Amino acid sequence: MILLGLVLLGAVGAYYGYRSYARAQLGSLVYVPAESAALVPLSGAFRPKSYPPNAKLANQAFVRSAPPLRSASAPLLDLPPVLPGSPDETAFPVSSYASVYPGTQIHPKFWAEPIWSGGKPYSYSPEETGMRLPEGFRALSAADGALIGSRDSNTTRISIPSIGVDSNIKELEILDLGSSRAYETPKNTVGHIPQSSNAGEGGNAWFFGHLESPIRGEGNVFQRLPDIPEKLRNGDEVLVELENEQGHVFLYRVTRTDVVHQDDMRLYETSGATLTLVACVPSLVYDHRILVSADLIGVKDG
Repeated sequence: MILLGLVLLGAVGAYYGYRSYARAQLGSLVYVPAESAALVPLSGAFRPKSYPPNAKLANQAFVRSAPPLRSASAPLLDLPPVLPGSPDETAFPVSSYASVYPGTQIHPKFWAEPIWSGGKPYSYSPEETGMRLPEGFRALSAADGALIGSRDSNTTRISIPSIGVDSNIKELEILDLGSSRAYETPKNTVGHIPQSSNAGEGGNAWFFGHLESPIRGEGNVFQRLPDIPEKLRNGDEVLVELENEQGHVFLYRVTRTDVVHQDDMRLYETSGATLTLVACVPSLVYDHRILVSADLIGVKDG
């Protein structure tokens, strides 16, 4: 019994040690570009460890100004927006290095071994404003999305090629828990908040998926979502494709990532056509949420 007690005590201690370490690494999941939207202070949200302790706004987290997402049928959405970040968590824009020298340039991460770049999709010309859209897509600004997306056409599929995501999408139901209500959890798929925007529609479309589900066995469709911040810091472009029931495929470009504590998690609305992907972090702790934000940039007609 003593031996068993020591083993259990050691296991519990090891878990709490890991939990503290995992929480300390959450700052690496935050990516806020230099050209990000205006930020305002908000207490209680996650602040990356890397934020300078002597900075003017130290000990404050941040949110992007946006009205709350309201729905008479689902008051769970009637909450203030939360989007933390830190001004020092920046990286050069994906095409900023293209103007350093004349001619076609190679992505900086391939400068040591340029042969591995393959010239695609990591080559740029100074005349270009950014990476070309994938074949079959035509440019579409976030402001134009409401003209094509439809409230009556649900989103049916999501694809994020750079992290290997390819999944069906389920419209999540609201469960009555007696004293409270909550959205159902998606099982082996990506869940869409039905009161939020659909693919290509103006506003913010919210999608939830499991990082992992070792006990309930509900899948791990968003297991590699935490890889996105590092890709953005490396200058890689992360694209998200959403297909709707009409056969249109809408293309979104990821612009930033944030982390919030589960108690500070809020849904928010935007003025343009955007999406937000959500998963629980860190692994085996799951008390924070990573939020991946993207803007509409293109469409492929069905």
